[in-house]
Amino acid sequence: MEMQPGQMAYDRASTVFSPDGRLFQVEYALQAIQMGGTAVAVTYDGGIVFVAYRNLPVSSLADAGSIEKSFAIDPGLGCVTAGLIADSRVLIEFLRLEAQRHRIIFGESAPFTVLGHALGTHLQQFTQFGGTRPFAVSLLLGGFSNDGSPGLIELDPSGATIGWKAYAIGRNRRAVADFLEEKIPPTRTEETAFRLAVQAVAEGSPTPFPPEALDASILEPDTELRRLPVAEVSRRVAGMPFIGASERGGSKSKP
Repeated sequence: MEMQPGQMAYDRASTVFSPDGRLFQVEYALQAIQMGGTAVAVTYDGGIVFVAYRNLPVSSLADAGSIEKSFAIDPGLGCVTAGLIADSRVLIEFLRLEAQRHRIIFGESAPFTVLGHALGTHLQQFTQFGGTRPFAVSLLLGGFSNDGSPGLIELDPSGATIGWKAYAIGRNRRAVADFLEEKIPPTRTEETAFRLAVQAVAEGSPTPFPPEALDASILEPDTELRRLPVAEVSRRVAGMPFIGASERGGSKSKP
């Protein structure tokens, strides 16, 4: 994002509009999200596939599986995030608490649309009051309607919400979303949705990546989000041309 003349006078706080009606701190948060990996969610008949690219630690001592981009909220509720991981954890805890509060009060699982709008309101408050900054996170929240059909809600730092049947957040999200719009079939199986999501993540990556760089999960009605182990991800993506070998650990020292 290029700094325009006079912009500095209006970007010191998230509560100050510029003369042309922009909140620069929100735009900066969106730019920070673009620096992260691509995350994609695709619905299919009976479930939702979440796939996100995660930057692997350089050291082979690190546990790549500890870097999470998809999260369980409640049975039948899950999400994938892009942006600052620390900010993501705060919002995930908010969603989990709201889901449990709804369950205790109403005796049922919270509709994903209700959770989405509650989180959108929470995000919006951080653009309206001084002394705070917007969360540098976008989310794709997934769940199921009363008839069992899957749905997605996208949330960004402004607090805006919009529903999708498939979408992308993070790096190169517009190009990836265009890819999804062009390639998505009218009906999808779990395997079709998974391969489409992986191909979409690859559209947002400038270089090939190994299977362990993918955080892949599947959400089905009334069940906890199921994170796929690396072995299963490797089997499912076998033969895809953009899947490369792992470069973790760097080059070995000479004897």
